[in-house]
Amino acid sequence: MIHKILVPLDGSQLAEQALPYARSLAQKYEAELILLMVIPPLSLPVLADPYGGVLYKYPTEEEMNQHHQAAQTYLGDLQKSLRQQNIVTHIQVLEDASIADGIVGVASEEAVDVIVKTTHGRSGLSRWVYGSVATKVLQEAPCPIFLVRVK
Repeated sequence: MIHKILVPLDGSQLAEQALPYARSLAQKYEAELILLMVIPPLSLPVLADPYGGVLYKYPTEEEMNQHHQAAQTYLGDLQKSLRQQNIVTHIQVLEDASIADGIVGVASEEAVDVIVKTTHGRSGLSRWVYGSVATKVLQEAPCPIFLVRVK
């Protein structure tokens, strides 16, 4: 049986393509959804340096608070929509060094039965540079993963 479904989101329409699948599972099994956004403490690009690179700065506490609040608002709007469809929905915003580690950690702590997420379809150099969150989650998750391939 499926009782808890974790849906990691990043604010993109690409990631939101997992929601219809998660909603369908939640309705079929009368399961609850946990909408999760992991905010990594990444440095923000500010301007190009004279040698063709990009200079970065770490976000201030105020900037991180703004990101956190924006994530809460975004997930709250999705939660409201899902609750109108009689789906029990909870939201979590997590600040973590790794998106994959954050997803796996919440899946473990919440004892979720399945993670429903999209792949972003990176390949080649961008996959090497950014890594694959889906791959890392597949390797470490404590539960099955329902991957939605988007193009």
